[in-house]
Amino acid sequence: MEAETENFIFWGTRGGLPAGEVSSSKYGLATSCVQLALSDRHIIFDAGSGISLFGKQIDQNDRKPIDILIGHYHYDHLIGLPFCAPLFSGHHNVRIFLPELDGGKGINAIDKLISPPLFPISKEMFSETVSFHSFVPGNTLKLDKICSVETSLFPHPGQNCGFKLKKFNKNTLCYISDMESNSKNTLDKVIEFSKVGTHLIIDSSYTREELKSRKGWGHLCLDDIEIIASAIPEIQIFLYHHDIFKSDSQLENDSYSITSNYPNVRLAKQFDKIQLS
Repeated sequence: MEAETENFIFWGTRGGLPAGEVSSSKYGLATSCVQLALSDRHIIFDAGSGISLFGKQIDQNDRKPIDILIGHYHYDHLIGLPFCAPLFSGHHNVRIFLPELDGGKGINAIDKLISPPLFPISKEMFSETVSFHSFVPGNTLKLDKICSVETSLFPHPGQNCGFKLKKFNKNTLCYISDMESNSKNTLDKVIEFSKVGTHLIIDSSYTREELKSRKGWGHLCLDDIEIIASAIPEIQIFLYHHDIFKSDSQLENDSYSITSNYPNVRLAKQFDKIQLS
């Protein structure tokens, strides 16, 4: 039904801060950002430093609308926003969707981060074609007549919102970055949220041993992903939000067991383009 192939692209795969070492470049240096390229629009999950790379490469003749979905307001998921060229060009209608988390409005976080003394300009410098839209997690975002996004809260310091794209009443892509397993019910919720999709991008920052000293930081470990992968073997799962201090070889070593035993699991790699099924 679509004239163009639909796919998603990893523009940023790291968490915390952009990584800066060559030994980490294979799986990515930029922080969280994934572009879902549809025939009629661009949907962006999170605005980490990777969103600047998306904005840099967008075709000059491209006039598709851009919808940016922010999961939460930690700076590694927002730092690329004022470096995203389409927000200044006026060539695109850009909607930025902000979840209400912990009883607060997301626009307050945007105003705090993108303003002096933390930044030289404010959001008022964005084009008039840029608009901000608040929503309550649990609501469904209607992007157009055929494309909607279901939302849900997941445990993380300050809370985090997960997203599930639905098009033509078919689920295709789930994005859940930055969450911690407080109980088995948490993983059950992930499985229930994702099970009718085709692809899941999910936080997998630590090993079980590393998590012992990082309880409360708000992230999953690879053992958690194994539980999820075994429950939904038909879903392609991408390990995401790589720790900034892990080299490419360490990421591969840490994930070797799960990627070997579960063919539906792979490491998210910056610049990879994945075709939607």
